[in-house]
Amino acid sequence: MTERRTPRISLLSRPDCERVHEATLDLMRRVGVRFLPEEALSVFRQAGFEITDGDIVRFQPDDVEAALKTVPQNLVRRGLAPGFDVEIGGGALAMGAGSVPLYVIEAPSYERRPATLDDLVKFTWLVDGLENLAIGNGVVFPHDVADSVMHVIWNLNAAVNTSKPSCCWYATTPQMAEDGMAVMSAAAGGTDNLREMKTWAITICPEGALTWGPSTYGLLEMAKYDVPIEVLPMPVSGSMCPVTMAGTLVHGNMEAVSAIVLAQLLRPGCPIIYAPSYGGSMDMRLAAHCFGTPETALQGAGFAQLGHWYGFPTNMMAGLSDAKVPDEQAAYEKMMVLLLPALAGADCITQAGGLLDFGLSASYEQMVIDDEICSQVLNLVTGFDFDDQALATAAIEQVGHGGSYLMHEHTLRHFREELWMPRISNRETYDQWAEAGSKDIVATAAHRAEEILAEHRPVGITGSAAQAAESVVRSICQREGVDSACVEQVMTAQG
Repeated sequence: MTERRTPRISLLSRPDCERVHEATLDLMRRVGVRFLPEEALSVFRQAGFEITDGDIVRFQPDDVEAALKTVPQNLVRRGLAPGFDVEIGGGALAMGAGSVPLYVIEAPSYERRPATLDDLVKFTWLVDGLENLAIGNGVVFPHDVADSVMHVIWNLNAAVNTSKPSCCWYATTPQMAEDGMAVMSAAAGGTDNLREMKTWAITICPEGALTWGPSTYGLLEMAKYDVPIEVLPMPVSGSMCPVTMAGTLVHGNMEAVSAIVLAQLLRPGCPIIYAPSYGGSMDMRLAAHCFGTPETALQGAGFAQLGHWYGFPTNMMAGLSDAKVPDEQAAYEKMMVLLLPALAGADCITQAGGLLDFGLSASYEQMVIDDEICSQVLNLVTGFDFDDQALATAAIEQVGHGGSYLMHEHTLRHFREELWMPRISNRETYDQWAEAGSKDIVATAAHRAEEILAEHRPVGITGSAAQAAESVVRSICQREGVDSACVEQVMTAQG
Protein backbone atom coordinates (compact mmCIF):
# COMPACT_ATOMS: atom_id res chain seq x y z
CA MET A 1 0.00 0.00 0.00
CA THR A 2 1.35 3.39 -1.00
CA GLU A 3 1.85 5.83 1.85
CA ARG A 4 1.78 9.54 1.11
CA ARG A 5 3.22 12.46 3.01
CA THR A 6 1.35 15.66 2.18
CA PRO A 7 2.52 18.95 3.72
CA ARG A 8 -0.18 20.84 5.62
CA ILE A 9 -0.20 23.84 7.91
CA SER A 10 -2.57 24.29 10.83
CA LEU A 11 -3.21 27.96 11.46
CA LEU A 12 -6.35 27.36 13.55
CA SER A 13 -6.87 24.65 16.13
CA ARG A 14 -10.24 22.94 16.50
CA PRO A 15 -10.99 25.09 19.60
CA ASP A 16 -10.10 28.17 17.50
CA CYS A 17 -12.66 27.19 14.87
CA GLU A 18 -15.25 26.56 17.55
CA ARG A 19 -14.55 29.98 19.04
CA VAL A 20 -15.02 31.71 15.68
CA HIS A 21 -18.25 29.77 15.18
CA GLU A 22 -19.60 30.68 18.63
CA ALA A 23 -18.75 34.35 18.06
CA THR A 24 -20.48 34.13 14.67
CA LEU A 25 -23.65 32.66 16.18
CA ASP A 26 -23.72 35.20 18.99
CA LEU A 27 -23.33 38.18 16.67
CA MET A 28 -25.82 36.81 14.13
CA ARG A 29 -28.35 36.61 16.97
CA ARG A 30 -27.63 39.97 18.62
CA VAL A 31 -26.52 42.14 15.67
CA GLY A 32 -27.96 40.27 12.72
CA VAL A 33 -27.22 40.62 9.01
CA ARG A 34 -28.98 43.02 6.64
CA PHE A 35 -30.69 41.64 3.51
CA LEU A 36 -31.91 44.35 1.15
CA PRO A 37 -33.99 42.36 -1.40
CA GLU A 38 -37.56 41.85 -0.20
CA GLU A 39 -37.53 38.41 -1.84
CA ALA A 40 -34.78 37.28 0.53
CA LEU A 41 -36.56 38.74 3.55
CA SER A 42 -39.68 36.87 2.51
CA VAL A 43 -37.82 33.54 2.68
CA PHE A 44 -36.60 34.33 6.20
CA ARG A 45 -40.02 35.59 7.25
CA GLN A 46 -41.75 32.43 6.07
CA ALA A 47 -39.21 30.36 8.02
CA GLY A 48 -40.06 32.26 11.21
CA PHE A 49 -36.89 34.36 11.50
CA GLU A 50 -37.08 37.67 13.36
CA ILE A 51 -36.58 40.75 11.18
CA THR A 52 -35.92 44.12 12.80
CA ASP A 53 -35.53 47.63 11.43
CA GLY A 54 -37.19 46.47 8.24
CA ASP A 55 -34.33 44.46 6.79
CA ILE A 56 -32.01 43.10 9.52
CA VAL A 57 -32.40 39.36 9.99
CA ARG A 58 -31.74 37.94 13.46
CA PHE A 59 -30.54 34.35 13.47
CA GLN A 60 -31.21 31.96 16.34
CA PRO A 61 -28.30 29.52 16.82
CA ASP A 62 -30.48 26.40 16.49
CA ASP A 63 -31.85 27.64 13.15
CA VAL A 64 -28.33 28.28 11.85
CA GLU A 65 -27.06 24.88 13.01
CA ALA A 66 -29.99 23.11 11.38
CA ALA A 67 -29.46 24.86 8.05
CA LEU A 68 -25.72 24.22 7.97
CA LYS A 69 -26.27 20.48 8.42
CA THR A 70 -27.98 20.30 5.01
CA VAL A 71 -24.99 21.66 3.05
CA PRO A 72 -23.40 18.90 0.89
CA GLN A 73 -19.79 18.22 1.90
CA ASN A 74 -18.57 17.83 -1.67
CA LEU A 75 -19.73 18.22 -5.24
CA VAL A 76 -18.54 17.30 -8.70
CA ARG A 77 -18.61 20.04 -11.32
CA ARG A 78 -18.82 18.38 -14.71
CA GLY A 79 -16.56 19.45 -17.51
CA LEU A 80 -17.88 19.70 -21.05
CA ALA A 81 -15.42 17.11 -22.34
CA PRO A 82 -13.98 13.91 -20.85
CA GLY A 83 -11.29 14.46 -18.25
CA PHE A 84 -12.42 17.94 -17.18
CA ASP A 85 -14.61 17.12 -14.16
CA VAL A 86 -13.58 18.83 -10.92
CA GLU A 87 -14.49 17.42 -7.52
CA ILE A 88 -14.63 20.05 -4.80
CA GLY A 89 -14.31 18.73 -1.28
CA GLY A 90 -12.68 15.43 -2.17
CA GLY A 91 -9.22 16.28 -0.89
CA ALA A 92 -7.55 17.47 -4.11
CA LEU A 93 -6.74 21.09 -4.93
CA ALA A 94 -8.12 22.70 -8.09
CA MET A 95 -6.79 26.04 -9.37
CA GLY A 96 -8.54 28.54 -11.61
CA ALA A 97 -8.09 31.89 -13.35
CA GLY A 98 -9.23 35.18 -11.87
CA SER A 99 -12.00 37.62 -12.83
CA VAL A 100 -13.16 40.31 -13.71
CA PRO A 101 -10.54 43.02 -14.39
CA LEU A 102 -11.40 46.01 -16.53
CA TYR A 103 -8.07 46.34 -18.32
CA VAL A 104 -5.43 44.34 -20.15
CA ILE A 105 -1.69 44.93 -19.78
CA GLU A 106 0.54 43.55 -22.54
CA ALA A 107 4.29 43.31 -22.84
CA PRO A 108 6.57 44.84 -23.88
CA SER A 109 5.04 48.33 -23.56
CA TYR A 110 2.95 47.50 -20.48
CA GLU A 111 0.40 50.07 -21.50
CA ARG A 112 -3.00 49.49 -19.93
CA ARG A 113 -5.97 49.39 -22.28
CA PRO A 114 -9.67 48.60 -21.80
CA ALA A 115 -10.54 44.91 -22.10
CA THR A 116 -12.61 43.88 -25.12
CA LEU A 117 -14.86 41.00 -26.16
CA ASP A 118 -11.96 39.67 -28.19
CA ASP A 119 -9.97 39.50 -24.94
CA LEU A 120 -12.83 37.67 -23.23
CA VAL A 121 -12.76 34.93 -25.87
CA LYS A 122 -8.96 34.75 -26.03
CA PHE A 123 -8.51 34.57 -22.27
CA THR A 124 -11.13 31.82 -22.14
CA TRP A 125 -9.21 29.83 -24.77
CA LEU A 126 -5.89 30.49 -23.06
CA VAL A 127 -7.12 29.32 -19.66
CA ASP A 128 -8.68 26.27 -21.28
CA GLY A 129 -5.31 25.39 -22.80
CA LEU A 130 -3.29 25.75 -19.58
CA GLU A 131 -3.05 22.39 -17.87
CA ASN A 132 -2.75 23.52 -14.25
CA LEU A 133 -5.89 25.68 -14.24
CA ALA A 134 -8.68 23.14 -13.78
CA ILE A 135 -11.46 25.74 -13.58
CA GLY A 136 -12.06 27.97 -16.58
CA ASN A 137 -12.91 31.65 -16.75
CA GLY A 138 -13.55 34.44 -19.21
CA VAL A 139 -11.36 36.59 -16.96
CA VAL A 140 -12.01 40.15 -18.22
CA PHE A 141 -14.91 42.61 -18.27
CA PRO A 142 -15.20 43.69 -21.93
CA HIS A 143 -15.91 47.37 -22.45
CA ASP A 144 -17.41 46.86 -25.92
CA VAL A 145 -20.37 44.76 -24.71
CA ALA A 146 -23.53 46.56 -23.64
CA ASP A 147 -24.20 46.29 -19.90
CA SER A 148 -27.76 45.15 -20.61
CA VAL A 149 -26.52 41.90 -22.22
CA MET A 150 -23.16 41.42 -20.52
CA HIS A 151 -24.55 38.67 -18.30
CA VAL A 152 -25.78 36.49 -21.17
CA ILE A 153 -22.76 37.10 -23.41
CA TRP A 154 -20.54 35.99 -20.51
CA ASN A 155 -22.64 32.88 -19.90
CA LEU A 156 -22.68 31.95 -23.58
CA ASN A 157 -18.92 32.33 -23.70
CA ALA A 158 -18.56 30.10 -20.63
CA ALA A 159 -20.59 27.43 -22.39
CA VAL A 160 -18.98 27.38 -25.83
CA ASN A 161 -15.39 28.53 -25.30
CA THR A 162 -14.10 26.27 -22.54
CA SER A 163 -14.24 22.58 -21.74
CA LYS A 164 -13.74 23.32 -18.04
CA PRO A 165 -16.22 24.11 -15.27
CA SER A 166 -16.44 27.86 -14.84
CA CYS A 167 -18.50 30.67 -13.35
CA CYS A 168 -21.61 32.28 -14.74
CA TRP A 169 -22.20 36.01 -14.51
CA TYR A 170 -23.58 37.35 -11.25
CA ALA A 171 -27.14 38.64 -11.16
CA THR A 172 -28.21 41.91 -9.56
CA THR A 173 -31.85 41.92 -10.71
CA PRO A 174 -34.50 39.21 -10.99
CA GLN A 175 -34.42 39.63 -14.78
CA MET A 176 -30.65 39.06 -14.92
CA ALA A 177 -31.08 35.93 -12.80
CA GLU A 178 -33.82 34.61 -15.07
CA ASP A 179 -31.78 35.40 -18.19
CA GLY A 180 -28.71 33.68 -16.79
CA MET A 181 -30.73 30.63 -15.90
CA ALA A 182 -32.27 30.54 -19.38
CA VAL A 183 -28.84 30.49 -21.07
CA MET A 184 -27.39 27.85 -18.75
CA SER A 185 -30.48 25.66 -18.93
CA ALA A 186 -30.39 25.76 -22.72
CA ALA A 187 -26.67 25.00 -22.75
CA ALA A 188 -27.17 22.05 -20.40
CA GLY A 189 -30.10 20.64 -22.34
CA GLY A 190 -32.68 21.39 -19.66
CA THR A 191 -32.91 22.06 -15.95
CA ASP A 192 -32.62 18.38 -15.00
CA ASN A 193 -29.27 18.17 -16.75
CA LEU A 194 -28.23 21.48 -15.21
CA ARG A 195 -28.92 20.11 -11.71
CA GLU A 196 -26.78 17.07 -12.41
CA MET A 197 -23.91 18.83 -14.18
CA LYS A 198 -23.17 21.65 -11.72
CA THR A 199 -20.74 22.92 -14.38
CA TRP A 200 -21.37 26.60 -13.82
CA ALA A 201 -21.38 28.25 -10.39
CA ILE A 202 -22.73 31.69 -9.54
CA THR A 203 -20.93 34.06 -7.19
CA ILE A 204 -22.69 36.33 -4.72
CA CYS A 205 -20.98 39.23 -2.92
CA PRO A 206 -22.16 41.52 -0.09
CA GLU A 207 -23.21 45.07 -0.77
CA GLY A 208 -21.36 46.34 2.29
CA ALA A 209 -20.41 45.31 5.80
CA LEU A 210 -22.90 42.69 7.06
CA THR A 211 -25.20 43.66 4.20
CA TRP A 212 -26.39 41.43 1.36
CA GLY A 213 -27.71 43.39 -1.59
CA PRO A 214 -28.69 42.83 -5.22
CA SER A 215 -26.35 39.91 -5.91
CA THR A 216 -28.65 37.88 -3.64
CA TYR A 217 -31.00 37.62 -6.63
CA GLY A 218 -28.57 35.16 -8.17
CA LEU A 219 -28.78 32.94 -5.11
CA LEU A 220 -32.58 33.14 -5.01
CA GLU A 221 -32.90 31.98 -8.62
CA MET A 222 -30.00 29.55 -8.98
CA ALA A 223 -30.43 27.70 -5.67
CA LYS A 224 -33.77 26.36 -6.91
CA TYR A 225 -31.92 24.50 -9.69
CA ASP A 226 -28.93 23.27 -7.66
CA VAL A 227 -26.52 25.61 -9.40
CA PRO A 228 -23.54 25.84 -7.00
CA ILE A 229 -23.65 29.05 -4.98
CA GLU A 230 -20.20 30.51 -4.38
CA VAL A 231 -20.60 32.67 -1.29
CA LEU A 232 -17.98 35.39 -1.55
CA PRO A 233 -17.64 37.97 1.23
CA MET A 234 -14.80 40.39 0.59
CA PRO A 235 -13.19 40.94 4.00
CA VAL A 236 -10.60 43.69 3.63
CA SER A 237 -8.96 44.00 7.05
CA GLY A 238 -9.19 47.55 8.39
CA SER A 239 -11.79 48.65 5.83
CA MET A 240 -14.70 46.29 5.16
CA CYS A 241 -14.11 44.36 8.38
CA PRO A 242 -12.04 44.57 11.61
CA VAL A 243 -8.33 45.15 11.26
CA THR A 244 -7.47 42.12 13.40
CA MET A 245 -7.15 38.76 11.68
CA ALA A 246 -9.43 37.00 14.17
CA GLY A 247 -12.04 39.74 13.73
CA THR A 248 -11.76 39.38 9.95
CA LEU A 249 -12.51 35.66 10.27
CA VAL A 250 -15.59 36.29 12.41
CA HIS A 251 -16.93 39.10 10.20
CA GLY A 252 -16.39 37.22 6.93
CA ASN A 253 -17.88 34.09 8.43
CA MET A 254 -21.00 35.95 9.56
CA GLU A 255 -21.61 37.16 6.02
CA ALA A 256 -20.94 33.74 4.51
CA VAL A 257 -23.00 31.74 6.98
CA SER A 258 -26.00 34.07 6.73
CA ALA A 259 -26.14 33.63 2.95
CA ILE A 260 -25.65 29.87 3.27
CA VAL A 261 -28.62 29.71 5.65
CA LEU A 262 -30.74 31.59 3.09
CA ALA A 263 -29.81 29.11 0.35
CA GLN A 264 -30.57 26.12 2.54
CA LEU A 265 -33.92 27.55 3.63
CA LEU A 266 -34.81 28.02 -0.03
CA ARG A 267 -33.62 24.56 -1.06
CA PRO A 268 -32.13 22.20 1.56
CA GLY A 269 -29.10 20.45 0.09
CA CYS A 270 -28.35 23.22 -2.39
CA PRO A 271 -24.62 22.98 -3.24
CA ILE A 272 -22.56 25.67 -1.57
CA ILE A 273 -18.94 26.72 -2.06
CA TYR A 274 -17.58 28.54 0.98
CA ALA A 275 -15.40 31.33 -0.43
CA PRO A 276 -15.02 34.16 2.11
CA SER A 277 -11.39 34.99 1.47
CA TYR A 278 -11.48 37.41 -1.48
CA GLY A 279 -10.03 40.05 0.76
CA GLY A 280 -6.78 41.63 1.72
CA SER A 281 -5.89 44.62 3.84
CA MET A 282 -6.10 48.39 3.79
CA ASP A 283 -2.81 50.22 3.29
CA MET A 284 -3.41 53.04 5.76
CA ARG A 285 -0.78 55.23 4.07
CA LEU A 286 -2.45 55.14 0.67
CA ALA A 287 -6.08 54.28 1.50
CA ALA A 288 -5.71 51.39 -0.94
CA HIS A 289 -7.21 47.91 -0.76
CA CYS A 290 -4.25 45.58 -1.27
CA PHE A 291 -4.30 41.88 -2.14
CA GLY A 292 -0.70 40.71 -2.50
CA THR A 293 -0.17 40.83 1.24
CA PRO A 294 0.72 38.50 4.12
CA GLU A 295 -2.75 39.24 5.51
CA THR A 296 -4.33 37.85 2.33
CA ALA A 297 -2.32 34.66 2.69
CA LEU A 298 -3.29 34.29 6.35
CA GLN A 299 -6.95 34.95 5.58
CA GLY A 300 -6.93 32.27 2.91
CA ALA A 301 -5.36 29.73 5.25
CA GLY A 302 -7.69 30.62 8.12
CA PHE A 303 -10.89 30.51 6.08
CA ALA A 304 -9.80 27.26 4.38
CA GLN A 305 -9.45 25.59 7.76
CA LEU A 306 -12.68 27.11 9.03
CA GLY A 307 -14.55 25.87 5.96
CA HIS A 308 -13.21 22.37 6.44
CA TRP A 309 -14.20 22.47 10.11
CA TYR A 310 -17.76 23.12 8.95
CA GLY A 311 -17.49 20.42 6.29
CA PHE A 312 -18.07 22.86 3.41
CA PRO A 313 -16.46 22.65 -0.04
CA THR A 314 -14.07 25.61 -0.08
CA ASN A 315 -12.70 28.09 -2.58
CA MET A 316 -10.11 30.58 -1.43
CA MET A 317 -10.04 33.59 -3.73
CA ALA A 318 -6.29 34.18 -3.75
CA GLY A 319 -3.69 34.88 -6.40
CA LEU A 320 -3.98 38.61 -7.04
CA SER A 321 -0.97 40.88 -7.00
CA ASP A 322 -0.72 44.61 -6.43
CA ALA A 323 2.13 44.79 -8.97
CA LYS A 324 1.28 46.64 -12.18
CA VAL A 325 3.27 44.42 -14.56
CA PRO A 326 4.52 40.80 -14.63
CA ASP A 327 7.60 41.43 -12.53
CA GLU A 328 9.39 40.16 -9.42
CA GLN A 329 6.79 41.71 -7.13
CA ALA A 330 4.01 39.85 -8.93
CA ALA A 331 5.92 36.57 -8.60
CA TYR A 332 6.64 36.72 -4.88
CA GLU A 333 3.22 38.08 -3.96
CA LYS A 334 1.41 35.42 -5.95
CA MET A 335 3.44 32.52 -4.57
CA MET A 336 2.86 33.80 -1.02
CA VAL A 337 -0.91 34.24 -1.27
CA LEU A 338 -1.40 30.95 -3.15
CA LEU A 339 0.82 28.70 -1.09
CA LEU A 340 -0.60 29.31 2.40
CA PRO A 341 -4.25 28.48 1.63
CA ALA A 342 -3.09 25.55 -0.50
CA LEU A 343 -1.10 24.15 2.41
CA ALA A 344 -4.07 24.77 4.71
CA GLY A 345 -6.15 22.41 2.58
CA ALA A 346 -8.25 24.69 0.33
CA ASP A 347 -10.29 22.71 -2.20
CA CYS A 348 -10.10 25.44 -4.84
CA ILE A 349 -8.15 28.62 -5.44
CA THR A 350 -9.79 30.49 -8.29
CA GLN A 351 -8.19 33.89 -8.51
CA ALA A 352 -4.93 32.10 -9.18
CA GLY A 353 -4.31 33.17 -12.75
CA GLY A 354 -3.60 36.33 -14.69
CA LEU A 355 -4.51 39.21 -12.38
CA LEU A 356 -2.38 42.27 -11.58
CA ASP A 357 -2.93 45.84 -10.41
CA PHE A 358 -5.21 45.05 -7.41
CA GLY A 359 -7.25 42.82 -9.72
CA LEU A 360 -8.03 45.69 -12.10
CA SER A 361 -5.87 44.37 -14.93
CA ALA A 362 -5.22 41.04 -16.63
CA SER A 363 -2.13 39.93 -18.52
CA TYR A 364 -1.77 37.13 -21.07
CA GLU A 365 1.86 36.72 -20.08
CA GLN A 366 1.04 36.68 -16.37
CA MET A 367 -1.61 34.01 -16.96
CA VAL A 368 1.02 31.67 -18.38
CA ILE A 369 3.47 32.51 -15.59
CA ASP A 370 0.75 31.89 -13.01
CA ASP A 371 0.02 28.50 -14.55
CA GLU A 372 3.67 27.65 -13.85
CA ILE A 373 3.34 28.92 -10.26
CA CYS A 374 0.18 26.84 -9.86
CA SER A 375 2.07 23.82 -11.14
CA GLN A 376 4.66 24.31 -8.41
CA VAL A 377 2.00 24.77 -5.72
CA LEU A 378 0.09 21.68 -6.86
CA ASN A 379 3.30 19.68 -6.80
CA LEU A 380 4.11 20.88 -3.29
CA VAL A 381 0.72 20.05 -1.78
CA THR A 382 0.72 16.62 -3.42
CA GLY A 383 3.72 15.71 -1.27
CA PHE A 384 5.65 12.48 -1.77
CA ASP A 385 5.38 8.73 -1.33
CA PHE A 386 6.79 7.14 1.79
CA ASP A 387 6.58 3.40 1.12
CA ASP A 388 9.31 0.77 0.75
CA GLN A 389 9.94 1.63 -2.91
CA ALA A 390 10.25 5.32 -2.11
CA LEU A 391 12.74 4.66 0.72
CA ALA A 392 15.01 3.20 -1.98
CA THR A 393 17.01 0.99 0.39
CA ALA A 394 17.77 -1.59 -2.29
CA ALA A 395 18.99 1.09 -4.70
CA ILE A 396 21.18 2.67 -2.02
CA GLU A 397 22.72 -0.73 -1.29
CA GLN A 398 23.33 -1.47 -4.97
CA VAL A 399 24.86 1.91 -5.86
CA GLY A 400 26.96 1.98 -2.72
CA HIS A 401 29.84 4.37 -2.14
CA GLY A 402 30.87 6.83 -4.81
CA GLY A 403 28.29 5.59 -7.33
CA SER A 404 25.63 7.38 -9.35
CA TYR A 405 21.87 6.91 -9.44
CA LEU A 406 21.49 8.55 -12.86
CA MET A 407 21.13 5.31 -14.83
CA HIS A 408 19.84 3.10 -12.03
CA GLU A 409 16.54 1.29 -12.64
CA HIS A 410 15.00 2.90 -9.53
CA THR A 411 15.63 6.38 -10.98
CA LEU A 412 14.27 5.44 -14.39
CA ARG A 413 11.15 4.01 -12.81
CA HIS A 414 10.35 6.95 -10.54
CA PHE A 415 11.83 10.22 -11.83
CA ARG A 416 8.82 11.25 -13.93
CA GLU A 417 6.44 11.32 -10.98
CA GLU A 418 9.00 12.42 -8.38
CA LEU A 419 10.64 15.39 -10.07
CA TRP A 420 8.76 18.57 -10.98
CA MET A 421 9.46 19.71 -14.53
CA PRO A 422 8.91 23.33 -15.56
CA ARG A 423 7.13 24.39 -18.71
CA ILE A 424 8.53 27.90 -19.10
CA SER A 425 11.05 28.37 -16.26
CA ASN A 426 14.60 28.44 -17.60
CA ARG A 427 17.12 25.81 -16.47
CA GLU A 428 19.62 26.10 -19.29
CA THR A 429 23.20 27.19 -18.80
CA TYR A 430 23.89 30.86 -19.32
CA ASP A 431 25.49 30.18 -22.70
CA GLN A 432 22.54 28.07 -23.86
CA TRP A 433 20.12 30.75 -22.70
CA ALA A 434 22.08 33.47 -24.49
CA GLU A 435 22.24 31.47 -27.73
CA ALA A 436 18.46 30.98 -27.61
CA GLY A 437 17.89 34.75 -27.54
CA SER A 438 18.32 35.70 -23.87
CA LYS A 439 14.56 35.69 -23.29
CA ASP A 440 13.27 36.55 -19.85
CA ILE A 441 10.25 34.80 -18.33
CA VAL A 442 7.80 37.38 -19.71
CA ALA A 443 8.99 36.90 -23.30
CA THR A 444 8.86 33.14 -22.88
CA ALA A 445 5.34 33.36 -21.46
CA ALA A 446 4.23 35.62 -24.32
CA HIS A 447 5.47 33.05 -26.84
CA ARG A 448 3.65 30.27 -24.99
CA ALA A 449 0.42 32.28 -24.92
CA GLU A 450 0.70 32.92 -28.66
CA GLU A 451 1.18 29.20 -29.30
CA ILE A 452 -1.90 28.24 -27.29
CA LEU A 453 -4.10 30.90 -28.91
CA ALA A 454 -2.95 29.83 -32.37
CA GLU A 455 -3.30 26.09 -31.88
CA HIS A 456 -5.79 25.33 -29.10
CA ARG A 457 -9.56 25.29 -29.42
CA PRO A 458 -11.71 24.11 -26.54
CA VAL A 459 -14.63 21.74 -26.94
CA GLY A 460 -17.45 23.44 -25.02
CA ILE A 461 -21.04 22.67 -25.88
CA THR A 462 -21.79 21.88 -29.51
CA GLY A 463 -24.69 20.93 -31.74
CA SER A 464 -28.25 21.50 -30.58
CA ALA A 465 -27.18 22.68 -27.11
CA ALA A 466 -24.99 25.41 -28.60
CA GLN A 467 -27.76 26.41 -31.00
CA ALA A 468 -30.30 26.58 -28.17
CA ALA A 469 -28.04 28.72 -25.97
CA GLU A 470 -27.19 30.99 -28.89
CA SER A 471 -30.90 31.41 -29.70
CA VAL A 472 -31.67 32.44 -26.11
CA VAL A 473 -28.91 35.04 -26.14
CA ARG A 474 -29.98 36.42 -29.52
CA SER A 475 -33.54 36.86 -28.26
CA ILE A 476 -32.30 38.72 -25.17
CA CYS A 477 -30.12 40.97 -27.36
CA GLN A 478 -33.18 41.71 -29.46
CA ARG A 479 -35.24 42.46 -26.36
CA GLU A 480 -32.57 44.90 -25.15
CA GLY A 481 -32.09 46.52 -28.57
CA VAL A 482 -28.46 45.34 -28.84
CA ASP A 483 -26.84 44.30 -32.12
CA SER A 484 -26.18 40.56 -32.08
CA ALA A 485 -22.70 40.88 -33.63
CA CYS A 486 -21.32 40.15 -30.17
CA VAL A 487 -22.98 36.73 -30.33
CA GLU A 488 -21.13 35.84 -33.54
CA GLN A 489 -17.83 36.82 -31.93
CA VAL A 490 -18.45 34.56 -28.94
CA MET A 491 -19.43 31.68 -31.20
CA THR A 492 -16.13 31.85 -33.11
CA ALA A 493 -14.89 28.60 -31.58
CA GLN A 494 -17.88 26.80 -33.03
CA GLY A 495 -16.61 27.42 -36.54
